[in-house]
Amino acid sequence: MNAPLSLGRIRALRLIAQLLAPSTAFPRTFAMDSAVGAAKHMLASQAQQRGSALVALDIRSHKPGTAATALETSLLIRSWSQRGTHQILAAEDVRWMTLLCSPRIVAASAKRRHQLGLDDAAVHRAHEVLSEHAAIAPVPRSQAYELFRSVDVDPGEHRGQHLLRHFGGEGNIVQGPPVDNEDTFVLLDSICPLSLGLRGDEALFEMTRRYFYSRGAATIKDVQWWSGLTLRDLRKGVAFLAGRGEIVQVAGPNKEEMWIPAWAESVTSEEVASALEPELTLPAFDEYLLSYTDRTHLMDSEHLFSIGPGKNGVFKPFKVVQGEALPV
Repeated sequence: MNAPLSLGRIRALRLIAQLLAPSTAFPRTFAMDSAVGAAKHMLASQAQQRGSALVALDIRSHKPGTAATALETSLLIRSWSQRGTHQILAAEDVRWMTLLCSPRIVAASAKRRHQLGLDDAAVHRAHEVLSEHAAIAPVPRSQAYELFRSVDVDPGEHRGQHLLRHFGGEGNIVQGPPVDNEDTFVLLDSICPLSLGLRGDEALFEMTRRYFYSRGAATIKDVQWWSGLTLRDLRKGVAFLAGRGEIVQVAGPNKEEMWIPAWAESVTSEEVASALEPELTLPAFDEYLLSYTDRTHLMDSEHLFSIGPGKNGVFKPFKVVQGEALPV
């Protein structure tokens, strides 16, 4: 490996990869100049706060307000593709990403059922009645809970929330366009009949490639946290991409093993300085921080509670100065 990357270069490469700074080494395509194109590039973006996630995509596409329209027309979909948390993805990426990243979450979810007083029969009834109605039109959360009650499944004491998240992790039920700011739920097939048909290793390699191309420099542990997959699987993905010359191994500031997309080797020192120059303001839960389990490359630990995640797991809006995340 070459000399360790400086903090400044890591920050600049991440800003460029996340469509927050330009570079001739990684030129923007026409598709990236739309909320859907930005979402495809990012693959999945944290969407715990729906409004913040839409702003994050608008910033990356340079088209304010267009992400909300894409969500309303189901070109973007909010779902639970990984980590059991809300994400926003381009519609065509929802199914394969969910099937790749959520099985372990779904299995863990199933083990909680007895604590909530749910058995397999109740879960099946709830799924059947919701699927029947969600195939026709988006079902608001309040209506979903009424449907559960209609088949003798009490949604109280977090059972309704648990069921909706569990069904979302299975990949066939997603969130539809919000109605009066209330979440809705709909069958994916009814709003997106043309999902990408990626499975198995093909899906693993595509996810790994898109992660490093939209977030490198990063470690395997970063992508493990982000995706929820095992280190064994991800080492397989990294080895495949490295063998094809699509990603390159580098050393981090502490000589940690990191990986960058191949194009990042061509980013000049002038482009690094240019990427770090503008001051940015990014929304809560932005991927500039959320993409990595080790955030020390981007944020001083003293800001853990002023930006996040803090004890409650909440991330707040923040500004970026010379690539460093700082409180607003």
